[in-house]
Amino acid sequence: MAPRRHLGQVQGLLDAEDAGVTRCCVPTGECLRVQQQQMSPNTADPMLIALDDLRDTVRVTCNNELCTSGRFMHRECFEQWEQTVLAYLKTCGRARSWSERQRHQNLWTKKGYDLAYKACGCKCGRGHLKKDLDWMPPPPTSNIFGRVEDISEAAAGKKKKRRNRNARPSLAISAAHPGPNEGRGRAGSLSSSTGSSSPPASGSEPSISPVHAHSKKKSKTDSAERSRVGGGANGIFTRRLDFSSFNALPKNKLNSYQIKTEDEGNHGNDDTRCFILSTLASQGRSKVHCVLCEERMPVFDRYPLVDGTFFLSPRQHAKGCIEVKVEGRTQFLTVVCMACLEGVNGRAIVCRFCNQRWDGSSLVLGTMYSYDIFAAMPCCTERIKCNACYKPVLHPAQRLNFFSDYSHIVPCPHCHTFDTHFVKPLAYCYARQPLRSLQLWP
Repeated sequence: MAPRRHLGQVQGLLDAEDAGVTRCCVPTGECLRVQQQQMSPNTADPMLIALDDLRDTVRVTCNNELCTSGRFMHRECFEQWEQTVLAYLKTCGRARSWSERQRHQNLWTKKGYDLAYKACGCKCGRGHLKKDLDWMPPPPTSNIFGRVEDISEAAAGKKKKRRNRNARPSLAISAAHPGPNEGRGRAGSLSSSTGSSSPPASGSEPSISPVHAHSKKKSKTDSAERSRVGGGANGIFTRRLDFSSFNALPKNKLNSYQIKTEDEGNHGNDDTRCFILSTLASQGRSKVHCVLCEERMPVFDRYPLVDGTFFLSPRQHAKGCIEVKVEGRTQFLTVVCMACLEGVNGRAIVCRFCNQRWDGSSLVLGTMYSYDIFAAMPCCTERIKCNACYKPVLHPAQRLNFFSDYSHIVPCPHCHTFDTHFVKPLAYCYARQPLRSLQLWP
């Protein structure tokens, strides 16, 4: 672990931090934002990082106690510098036999850093940088209107609410017990957060199991309170009674390969399911809207989570897309309904440039993809052009190794702009296919 700095010994760094800003401390070359400013000059110093909003930064530590080069990098600067360190690690000793994934996982642990530290020299020239794995970006201290909020009061309010919630534990378990004939749900699955069986849907949901029919007699206040207490996991979500909504699919797709039905983790602790349900619960959303047709769909507490599929995109395709943080990167949780994926009943979309139809019928339903599913399948040269200079980022015949690579930030070889060039606005790329022959969709 790198030694901590003594505050009295880093006066140069403190002077900058007293002004509420610091500078990007990337050790190799110039800050990427400086290169971008050369393409579109402005008056602001691109290397400055506001200390009241560190969401898009990475913290590093230097083992030189007198280092004054800074402690933060822009995320894109850190990721590019990290690639140079990974390239060095690839040539070192036992790391040569590691896979790319193992090198990336071990780089900032003792196992990998002991091999690669020589490639991590700091700007100060007397120390080596290391990513601070214990640091998490704090929330910004000002809202969109520029008013600084009292974080301590907000935290105290949350603690008070948590105490009140813990004072009434019986509300979450006072609901009716599920009967033996509860549709096709997995009897062995457990709740992702409490380790017990998932609570029934709240009384405000339109579909209620027959064995829970007497729960309608409870007052609206009790139902709302029960949903609030259980909402941290899946108390606000509907329990799926059967899979009849998937009967519209061709028979060859009615299987567990095309439709996600089981948890990956032990005892129902599936990471993907927990991530989606906790994200939606924090927003108070039990229903989501398709990004293409805006159809409203209920979210279920177990797989398949939705009659469609979720995916993460670095671009907010619609207002209903929810902003999340995944591995320090800003992503947007988005959903496409089953009918739009299949492209039936007038819901097919085609590329505006080559008129090729987009086909999402091969995607697994009811789960989530960690990349933009529209960017992952570029159909023509227009889809691989730079967002700034509109020149091809790739050769027309070149394709990337993984679908997720099309959702990453890459540099343009012409104007050197770093962006998610392959992730385009949907309205820019696609148009509705004219309905020639009506396909029936129940």
